[in-house]
Amino acid sequence: MRTAIDLRLARHGAILLLLAMLTGFAIGNFLNRNAGNAAHLTGLLGGYGLIALGLLWPRLNLGRVGSAVAAWITAASLYLNWFGLVCKGLGDNPAAPSSQVLGSPLTWDRVGSVTLGLAVLLSLLSVIMVLIGLRKLLQPADARNPEVLTTAH
Repeated sequence: MRTAIDLRLARHGAILLLLAMLTGFAIGNFLNRNAGNAAHLTGLLGGYGLIALGLLWPRLNLGRVGSAVAAWITAASLYLNWFGLVCKGLGDNPAAPSSQVLGSPLTWDRVGSVTLGLAVLLSLLSVIMVLIGLRKLLQPADARNPEVLTTAH
């Protein structure tokens, strides 16, 4: 049976895929096309990763609250990775003329750096929480079910 959390993760994965594809169409408009390409590819990988985690999520042993917290941290970290790279692509070249709509390229570069720093911290926390959930899952079958030990004799 599917839970609401795994479906939300898959839904956020699809949204991130859509954002990544739209970013791919706009790569030519970035001041730093390499950062735009990185945002595009990071969004694609993050979207597929969220969909895959949505399939794995019901098997993790994190508890109800831990599972919800870890799911939101995971989704937020991947969105922030994509958004930080988009910001870096909009502002990596301080010598470029600033646009009235987009603001100063230096401001976008700094926003991107802060966003990517936060994304890295959330990603590390997400990986740790998923590994904790998997560690409990990977215990030997006999250790998880003590009745097997008593009835085997």
